[in-house]
Amino acid sequence: DVRTEPKYSRQSINLALSTRGRAALAAVGLEDEIVKGGIPMHSRSVHAPDGEQYTIKYGTAGQAILAIDRRHLNERLLDAAEKWPGVRLYFKHKLASADVERAAATFTTPSGEFSIQGDILFGCDGAHSAVRREIMRRTRMDYRQDYLEHAYKELRIPPGAGGEFQLRENYLHIWPRHSFMMIALPNLDRSFTVTLFMPWETFESITAKEQLLVFSQKYFPDSNPLTGEAAHA
Repeated sequence: DVRTEPKYSRQSINLALSTRGRAALAAVGLEDEIVKGGIPMHSRSVHAPDGEQYTIKYGTAGQAILAIDRRHLNERLLDAAEKWPGVRLYFKHKLASADVERAAATFTTPSGEFSIQGDILFGCDGAHSAVRREIMRRTRMDYRQDYLEHAYKELRIPPGAGGEFQLRENYLHIWPRHSFMMIALPNLDRSFTVTLFMPWETFESITAKEQLLVFSQKYFPDSNPLTGEAAHA
């Protein structure tokens, strides 16, 4: 239950909420509550390697996507879900096996095994799905799993000394660098959540702090002073 976990206890890429997402939230009566916790981003701010910037608008005047804290969204969705009659939430329950024909499932929990049966079974248990494994045992189904070539690392640009944003706040900042890129989304506390996407091999080739500082200065010279050496430790 993310609502009981310490803040920032997990990596989480910020969410950019567009019209489609807002429509889904409106359908369940949560649009206004989520939107008031977001920051409008009217344009992309693209940072070139030489430090120059140019902007690309997301739409016409007044149109924007919203920078949303993913944890806040998840917490409000859980709050709303548990208010519905017939909805019961279970946490720390790991799916051990499933009987897709009987719509039954068995979970391992801190207190032992727990089994349940219903009318319909939805398999939403991730990449190493136990539900999919059970379906494959009972029918002729092909399955292929491919791993992404890229990983990501979360960084942070804190507020300035006077509590101000250190980048323009109503923009989604992007540093495109061919096979890798970095993005920064604004937060209500006037910080930015920064996410660096790179191939695994590139991450693994950087083995010392000095290498990281040289790499950062070469590819992200304008953001390097903002994240600070603490981010490179």
